[in-house]
Amino acid sequence: MVTVRAVVRRLLPPRIRLGLRRLVERPPAVSTPVAVARDPSRHGPNEADGIRRVHVGCGPTNQPPDWWNVDIREFPGVDQVVDATRAWPWTDLDAVYGEHFIEHLPLEGALQFANEAARALRPGGVLRLSTPGLEHVWVTHFHPSQDRAPETVVMETYMTNRAFHGWGHEFLYSKPMLERLLLGAGFDDLTFHDYGASDRPELRDLEKHPGWDHVEGWPSLWIVEAVRKPGDPQIDAAVAAEIETEYVRYVRSGH
Repeated sequence: MVTVRAVVRRLLPPRIRLGLRRLVERPPAVSTPVAVARDPSRHGPNEADGIRRVHVGCGPTNQPPDWWNVDIREFPGVDQVVDATRAWPWTDLDAVYGEHFIEHLPLEGALQFANEAARALRPGGVLRLSTPGLEHVWVTHFHPSQDRAPETVVMETYMTNRAFHGWGHEFLYSKPMLERLLLGAGFDDLTFHDYGASDRPELRDLEKHPGWDHVEGWPSLWIVEAVRKPGDPQIDAAVAAEIETEYVRYVRSGH
């Protein structure tokens, strides 16, 4: 039987295989939480009576009290400072949530984050993400036409590049790309929702960023819920190889 490893070795040169190995292999160490001053009445996910829902990338202003709020920076009110692209220090979580978060990660880091979320969730646990929709950006930001005023085209050029590179954005997701990433990271049963809407009461009304709308049928945000697969969630080697060969290696090359 021909294995995925054998196919990868046959088709990909050594430099690309090295990048792929970095994506598929788990980080060597658990992300070490930074101790922060917090309310002692709040108990973390690893405590017997702790909060079992983790909000990643909470920032300084969006810290719901019934979630364990974490960020890579030590903002006031953050429960723990954690790098969510490294091995997580929690298990058996009920839910993970990130609003305007995943687009700030390099694509290979986003795949690792999603897999760590899957590993940290209990079987049947749910990940909910909201992220700017590439389709909406495409239809609202740039309208090429020979008849448009040059100044208008220049302003739209700025707008388009801001969408990709402003606010610390690393990668914008189309709906199929977001599905590819989550399915390849250990999730299934994906469902998409409107702003604040969910079939699960505990996941309703979480979104706080303003500006939700639809244009030409495309929502400004993709809001997705994904259920952890049974068993030990693994990164799909084929998805990791695709990400490496179609995108990451070009970014890494620097030109």
